[in-house]
Amino acid sequence: MSIATHFQHTERAPFELGRLLRALPRYLSDPELTDEQRDMAAAAANHANNYTASLLSGLESLGRVLWSAALNEEQQIEFRDFAGVSQLVTSLAVQLQYLDDFRGEAALHCRQDALEGQVK
Repeated sequence: MSIATHFQHTERAPFELGRLLRALPRYLSDPELTDEQRDMAAAAANHANNYTASLLSGLESLGRVLWSAALNEEQQIEFRDFAGVSQLVTSLAVQLQYLDDFRGEAALHCRQDALEGQVK
């Protein structure tokens, strides 16, 4: 395998990062990591980097857009700022999708644990 096997859907970095982190062992410093786990960790790091860059760019653009809208009626807002705000909103929406998926899975486990507790 290679990192490319796990580094996919770069436009959905928050979701892919969460998925990879849940699939990896708890301690990434474990010397017994397999090559596939190392590839997954590298892919997770790449997704984290992309997601961080997207959020920072979007927040910076949002700040410029708000500043321009508030203080200067004549200045046009640049296309890159609209694109940055769009990336920010999209990234946050994808992260919320991941969190909702995780919430659903956690709730399912809690219900299963509760049912098993009733059976015992």
